[in-house]
Amino acid sequence: MYPSGQYGAYGNTGVYAAPYGTLELAEASPVQSFVEPLSLDEVGEFLQLPETMVQAQGATLLGLISAAREQAEIAQGRDLVVKQWDLVLDYWPFNWIELRPKLISVDLVQYRDSTGAITVLTAGTDFLVDATKQPGVLTPLYNSLWPTFTPSPTGSILIRFRAGMSPDSAFWSDAGARVKVGMKQLIVEWFSNRIPIGTKCEEFPYGISSSLSHGGRKLVR
Repeated sequence: MYPSGQYGAYGNTGVYAAPYGTLELAEASPVQSFVEPLSLDEVGEFLQLPETMVQAQGATLLGLISAAREQAEIAQGRDLVVKQWDLVLDYWPFNWIELRPKLISVDLVQYRDSTGAITVLTAGTDFLVDATKQPGVLTPLYNSLWPTFTPSPTGSILIRFRAGMSPDSAFWSDAGARVKVGMKQLIVEWFSNRIPIGTKCEEFPYGISSSLSHGGRKLVR
């Protein structure tokens, strides 16, 4: 799994091609919104706040929920809410393209040639998606290669896909329950103390770190 930012790619580079890509949240109108794992009421109850204070501090608490979820995603190495991503590459890899866990769908695969013409590929005809692997992968059909074309000097390939844990995923009844506890503990520290945690500002207490971490279930690579 790769975080947003630089994304490794392998293949024959042209004079203008860069040996990496960029992975960013897809720009959409309206802007993407996420169904957070924790509700305002859950967090208010954990903080033991009266309902009037929960409402008064609602904007702050919602911001802390999103921030704690993102911190958990960093520790987990996967998206805990469903997001749509844009992966931009300069050229095709040799074979498969690694996306993110937990892959839900590939919504768009297209390439732009040196004249600016855009070609959109079709799932099942031009490529296959394997969402059973973690991370999910995109690959040409059996005994096939990616299309040959003269690419635009940069950013010639766009792959748009969705990945993340849905609210009804079994994950939330298993390891996700522990992650939610870690998120709540982190929100308590941020909301109540409002000062750096522990002796080192960049470290969380062990109980929070262990709750948010991926744990012993390693992804098979």
